[in-house]
Amino acid sequence: MIRLSATTNTLEKVSEEFLSEVLSDLEVGREQSASLLESARRETEAAVTKMLETGAKQAASAKRQMLDSAELEARNLQLKALEDAVNEVFAEGVKRLPDLAPPQREEALDRLIREGVQVIGEKATVSCNAADRKAVASVVRALNKDGAKLKLEQESIQTIGGVTLQSHDGTVRFENTFEARLERMKQVLRKEIATTLSGTGAARNPV
Repeated sequence: MIRLSATTNTLEKVSEEFLSEVLSDLEVGREQSASLLESARRETEAAVTKMLETGAKQAASAKRQMLDSAELEARNLQLKALEDAVNEVFAEGVKRLPDLAPPQREEALDRLIREGVQVIGEKATVSCNAADRKAVASVVRALNKDGAKLKLEQESIQTIGGVTLQSHDGTVRFENTFEARLERMKQVLRKEIATTLSGTGAARNPV
């Protein structure tokens, strides 16, 4: 009986120790599992937050791009409308130029030739169309009396009016026909339009 009792006591003691170890291991395992779960939760939350922030930034960027694109398209449409209006006005002006009264036309030719002399110099060849030859010849003679050395080209050029001046050696040429001046005015006007739309403001350049 004593031997059996001692054996039983030993088995119970071993069983209790084993159970204690198992429970201890289970407790450690539970704590480790809880720690891993908490770590996983934090990592998941961080990943989700980052994804949401990235998505928000991408959405904001896409929105800005859409707004910028829409603004650019609207600006281009506005510029095109203004350009069409400018072209229409100048086309109408080109139609009216040949109808200038003789005194107005002669005054304009005198100014155009003098402007050309300022660019080319007093030694230059002047070209014009057949209709303006008489008036241009008169201006050339007047300027030559004042010391210029202008020569009127015998061959006429195709233009609705105005003149072209070229240095005697042919290295410098200045287009001062009505068409050339209108085109330069259009370029200045385009610049002014762009400046006005950008809101910076600018003084008009002479043409």
